[in-house]
Amino acid sequence: MTDTELPPHPDLNAAVDALSSHPWIARVDPDGDGGVRIVVSDEAVATTRAEGAAVVGGLTHEHLTHWTEVYDWTYSSTQQHDMQTQDRDDDLAGWRATDTGEPLPTEHMIEWVERTVELVLAQRPRNVLELGCGTGLLMRRLAPHVDSYVGTDVAGEIVDRLAAQRIAGTSFVKAAAHELRGQLVRDAVAATGATPDCILLNSVTQCFPDTRYLAAVVLDAIDTVAPGGTVIVGDIRHSGLLHDFARWAEMAKNPDGDPNTLGDRVDRRASSDSELSVDPSTLASIAAASGREVSVFAYAKTLRDDSELTRYRFDAVFTVDVAAVAGSDAPSVTSWHDLDRDGAALTDLRARVESGPTLITDIPRSVTAAALSSALTGTDAVVLIDPSDPAVFRVASPAVVGAITATDPPEAGTPHEPLGAFARSRMLDVARTLLRRAGIARPERMTVELPSGRGLDIVAANRRRHEIDRAGRCAVSGTPEPISDAALVRVPGAVERLDGIALDALAGFLCSDGGVRPGVTASIDKVAATLRVAERHLWILRRWIEVLCAEGHAHRQGHDAFVLAKPTQPATNSIDDRELARACRALGYPSAMAGFYSRALSSLGPLLRDEVSAQALMFPDGDMTTSLSKDERNFSNRYLHGAAARIIAEAARTRPGPLRILELGGGAGGGTHAALAALGDQDIDYLFTDISRFFTTSAAERFGARSGFRTATADIDIRLTDQNLPAQAFDVVLAANVIHCATDAGSSVEALSEVLAPSGIAVVIEAVREHYLVLATMQFLLSPRAGAAYPGAADRRNGSVFLSDADIRHYLSINGIRPSLELPVDGTALAAPSQRLFVGQAL
Repeated sequence: MTDTELPPHPDLNAAVDALSSHPWIARVDPDGDGGVRIVVSDEAVATTRAEGAAVVGGLTHEHLTHWTEVYDWTYSSTQQHDMQTQDRDDDLAGWRATDTGEPLPTEHMIEWVERTVELVLAQRPRNVLELGCGTGLLMRRLAPHVDSYVGTDVAGEIVDRLAAQRIAGTSFVKAAAHELRGQLVRDAVAATGATPDCILLNSVTQCFPDTRYLAAVVLDAIDTVAPGGTVIVGDIRHSGLLHDFARWAEMAKNPDGDPNTLGDRVDRRASSDSELSVDPSTLASIAAASGREVSVFAYAKTLRDDSELTRYRFDAVFTVDVAAVAGSDAPSVTSWHDLDRDGAALTDLRARVESGPTLITDIPRSVTAAALSSALTGTDAVVLIDPSDPAVFRVASPAVVGAITATDPPEAGTPHEPLGAFARSRMLDVARTLLRRAGIARPERMTVELPSGRGLDIVAANRRRHEIDRAGRCAVSGTPEPISDAALVRVPGAVERLDGIALDALAGFLCSDGGVRPGVTASIDKVAATLRVAERHLWILRRWIEVLCAEGHAHRQGHDAFVLAKPTQPATNSIDDRELARACRALGYPSAMAGFYSRALSSLGPLLRDEVSAQALMFPDGDMTTSLSKDERNFSNRYLHGAAARIIAEAARTRPGPLRILELGGGAGGGTHAALAALGDQDIDYLFTDISRFFTTSAAERFGARSGFRTATADIDIRLTDQNLPAQAFDVVLAANVIHCATDAGSSVEALSEVLAPSGIAVVIEAVREHYLVLATMQFLLSPRAGAAYPGAADRRNGSVFLSDADIRHYLSINGIRPSLELPVDGTALAAPSQRLFVGQAL
């Protein structure tokens, strides 16, 4: 029976039942308009690292099989690829230009091969394992220089051909990249008698389905390679340049096309691109999760000819268990714009790099990588791509000064994952077949969705970012229309004014109550004694002095003394309440918050002496929940809670129910309220936690009527799995303004990662800089009991309670959570308060 012969009015219930029976389908929901929405199961698109070879889901396996068939056909379909009749060193089967469809020029391809061989041999390998060896282009050039070479490929015919040649010191295995730890590969490596010190994947990652598969392969390679060895991932398509590639291809295809439709055509080409593209931040996140000391180098392609192989690709070298450059060898950092002021930068480049360790940044691509490489011939300098900006190059001398390390991760990038388009198309075929065989008419419309955060092409990922940002802005406006930056124009200035008010208040207080005289050296210990500071608050006083010094209001005199700068007007501890109120209003605070700040700034002495508590000032009526909710209603928090709620609602819609959500440090419930409102009547298992029973009790009273909502106490300074929270049990972990409260933020993020399910989503909201008004007021809430450690005492924070955005990316990455989204966008008014939303997915 054909589709057209089926009844015209389908029974949606029968269709839902039939489709739901398929193991690749997690759920099927009627869309309310005669159609159904099919949600793919996470297992179907998963890649899971396991003992032995990694395990791939059904749809991932089909994607890989598609590429296997492509290469089997490529290597065997034409006489010109018969290795018995052509120059065996230069078998270039399959290499064709995107714009013309013609084979790429042989001379260009030979240089492409030679540059890769040079990169590999520069690492001085002795024992090479190449995953995806193809026709042996690299093998033939590498084998004479190494002790052993093992090659793998998915194309059985090519493996047999290469093995039949019996090249000394080589062996070949039919295996996919994710089978690196499989028995066949292990046996072949064991037969060499040595552990590989170089694992090579060249021009194969474009065939990978998604970043999770890439992560599994690269992490297996890092685990396998010998200490001091390298993992080289060559010819990577750069996701940050995918739109540029699509634009070039579209203009080459139709140079006379309508310029008004060019943008849409570029988006369509980019979104439908069938190959994986990633960026250095993705690779850095993968490396950071390895548990070994790994540095990543992102090398520019330095081919002389300008082609797609040069413009849109790069090579990555992971060095494993090699110490980073010593502090004494710290490089001089020079911008190309400073070097090129007289137009002689290329001429001066050699002298600059030969003068000592050097990093030259911001080199525009109008200066080609080939020209840079030529100018550096004979030096130890290398040409790298900038880890955060694909539009510029870097020159590093020696290479190690240009390393991307886990301690300094680049900003989150957006990979392009072909698995999504492939899986959606394949699942529609599966769904049609299921219904036809069951004799059930197709619904009027069938759409397919992958679990949230999976298989996003670069256009969809950017659209998703825009939609999440819009949801946050609508939460600020309180209407279906998002608030604009124009309506928030006063926010940046208000942030600066609050900082200024706090700094003036602190300087005035030290003069009026601490006995400090401007221009005269003061001992910190004597000031503390004069103020009679409680022991548990000493860290706050010291931080005040550090901040005043950093902002030019004072300067240090050794470790334990400082000099307060002479003010332009007499120091005073009086507060300009009208100015404070205006700044608070501009940030969306209710008037009660301005009153709290004023009371606190006028009570710095009693706060330091523990004669009055911050709680008493902040909650004068004893109602902590109501008082704290006033702070959460400012513009920044409303934006972040709205954006986070959109992400959680998306997860509920695209994952099998009930969605398992863990909220850490829920506090007054501002984030909880936003999330539950966005979830509507979705099936959930929502666990609200906080260290305080006051807040868990309040949350139970406020939200307990919602089906699936429950509460428990949890301390982020204690391993969560030791507090009866099961490992890998939550699809979403929400941590809003809580990680900075931890004594050791790294341990807390590690604990968070342990309860996150495979491919689960971490949603983290944090301030990424110190706000001085908070430092002078609410920070008293974080002072520990006498003798206990204060927040940040055991991690990479340097005095400040708050982590930087690089700190948060670092802690997410080293715990196997790849940062995938950060909001708000830099340069917007909502970015001025320096509150950030970080979204990451478990690798």
